[in-house]
Amino acid sequence: MSELSIGKELLELAIEIEKNGRFFYEVVARLNRNDQQIVKAFSELATREQQHENTFRDMLVRLGGYRPQQQHAGEHYQYIRDLARSSIFTGERVQALVTDKPMTDLEALEIGIGFEKDSILFYSEMRGMVPQQEQDIVDIISNEERKHLSELAYMAGRLRGTM
Repeated sequence: MSELSIGKELLELAIEIEKNGRFFYEVVARLNRNDQQIVKAFSELATREQQHENTFRDMLVRLGGYRPQQQHAGEHYQYIRDLARSSIFTGERVQALVTDKPMTDLEALEIGIGFEKDSILFYSEMRGMVPQQEQDIVDIISNEERKHLSELAYMAGRLRGTM
């Protein structure tokens, strides 16, 4: 596999992660949640995940003939691909999560926390595989995912009575 297709496939994986996260947040926002603050948060997270998806699509278009400079790009790529596929937010897992059984607000928040952690790790690893001029965009999205994580953790703590 060429370095060019490695970079493109990583961006395609990022798009898939964001799409799956958006789907999860949209579904749990529509369910009969007990806490309207949580409904609002899930709806806003779905919107932000859509924005991230669009950003990665734009990066994919701009990628053009980019070739990663890393000496072992293929090995690193395989690690990142495996990382993405083990993420909590693969398409099959998201579908199972939203159809298996009703989940409580706290369960939905904890799943979202897991998603955001997985996303942060994936984007941190992916950063070195995209062109330098695109790394700032990956950093911005990673920082937004950290904010999502904090927001979800705060709401989960509030539900647990620890906030």
